[in-house]
Amino acid sequence: MDRLEQIIARVLTEDSIKLEIRNAGVFRFLASYRFERHNHREIEIIYIKSGHCIVGTDESFLPFREGDCMILHKGVPHWFLVDKKETCQIAQLEFDLEIPDYFRDAFIFFGAKRFQKLSGCEMVGELLESIGRRHRLTGNSSYDNLQMKLLFFQLFAELSAKTEEKDRMAGGGKIEKIISYINQNYEDDLSVEKLADRFGISSRYLRKCFKEETGITCVQYVTSLRMEKAKELLWLSGKSVTEIASLTGFNSSQYFSRIFRQYTGQTPMEYRNRWEGRRAEERCVIEEQGELRN
Repeated sequence: MDRLEQIIARVLTEDSIKLEIRNAGVFRFLASYRFERHNHREIEIIYIKSGHCIVGTDESFLPFREGDCMILHKGVPHWFLVDKKETCQIAQLEFDLEIPDYFRDAFIFFGAKRFQKLSGCEMVGELLESIGRRHRLTGNSSYDNLQMKLLFFQLFAELSAKTEEKDRMAGGGKIEKIISYINQNYEDDLSVEKLADRFGISSRYLRKCFKEETGITCVQYVTSLRMEKAKELLWLSGKSVTEIASLTGFNSSQYFSRIFRQYTGQTPMEYRNRWEGRRAEERCVIEEQGELRN
């Protein structure tokens, strides 16, 4: 018996794992669906079954396509945006877990970043769906509880293997580097041609690879990123529309307002007025408790 098997046997023998599922299942979201900034007191795992979406968290904005998976640890603020042209179907799991340190140390995904994106996660998707079905249909017998724990052990092992694989490929590909650059410089001129020149590739190649890797075009990604940044500024600052347009990469406040209305269905001021008289943080973010700040 290897070390990991010994650890699993020990945690089962001692019955030292406490598991609580808050949400589990497969969900379909319509095109242009938005879930505003929020967080959870549970770990959340999302797998993209079909379609495309963007998940924003902290200062990172990550595009997701079929086969991708995201892990969000406790208390990480994030938002969710579905592509404008098609629906998105995801398998989702939110769970709280109490485990001994020796068990946590055995699965490296627990010690990974506060959030991370993994690709090629079809097995993760299958496990999430199995957990969702068992959560809905089974009772509380010893057999039911054991089978649920075994499914979670498989999930932890698969996520840890994918995390380890990603760590071996540290540095990522060129498109990942381009996305990172866009996230940090969204207020600059980010035309496809200038991005291609900066990274030493042709604009045609950039368009092709960006679409293949993320499921959306580079222009769509830049626009979505700028619009979400603009929404945050409208919520949380008293800056004028002209100032916000400049801070999010638009040379004209009129053009900014037109794109914002196409994107949200409202003018910037109409959007800001939705929040009048209340702090955005109170609406968007669950109040963090001490253990969530770690």
